[in-house]
Amino acid sequence: MYKKLLLWISISFIFLYVNTASAEFPNVKKLISGVQSATGVSMSDLASSKTSSINTYLASTRELSLSLEKAAEAFGVKNEVLEKLAVVKSLKEGNINDKELTKARKASEEAHEIIKQKMAEAKVPSIESKKLMAESIVHLVSGIQKERELVGSVQNLSSQAQGAVSTASPMEIMKVKGIASTALTLVKAIPMDLKLTKDILSSYVEYAKANNIEIPGNAAGLLKGE
Repeated sequence: MYKKLLLWISISFIFLYVNTASAEFPNVKKLISGVQSATGVSMSDLASSKTSSINTYLASTRELSLSLEKAAEAFGVKNEVLEKLAVVKSLKEGNINDKELTKARKASEEAHEIIKQKMAEAKVPSIESKKLMAESIVHLVSGIQKERELVGSVQNLSSQAQGAVSTASPMEIMKVKGIASTALTLVKAIPMDLKLTKDILSSYVEYAKANNIEIPGNAAGLLKGE
């Protein structure tokens, strides 16, 4: 009973953080509205949802890394940026925790600062540089879209964990607790990750407009949180 109470508390925090993310990015709330607590959820379903959420998170970080790599190549700082991104590329299911995600986010921020400095110094970009920046923006937009998908995935995962608490055996409770912990880690990362990627996109779009570089049609909407 005590373990179940602790698990319920953990899951409550997940919903608190989801609501915080929704408050900061109001239109993201559409992605998670109407989700009810799942009942009769099997451990295999729960594990599958956990894997799906993690894969979505990793996919979003891959797109961000690709975006930063393309931009770095455009400004001749690829080696420096790749050195920073080694931390991000080391992320996998086994090290999805607050500490590693914070390290990865900081590395991406530092990589962007390198690019941002070169962007400020740049004069008229070459045709190849324009092409690379256009590709960079496409990858970044894709990454933000995947981050938005992650909100719904994590909400579904936490909902399933709620439903599993009442039926889980004592042996299964610890597994449910671990899955709920992963959901909490991911949902805590969402607002900070979205802020970072939207800040990067904003700087890219400003540069692209000033240099006649193609911008995806949905980039402006993503900046507004649509």
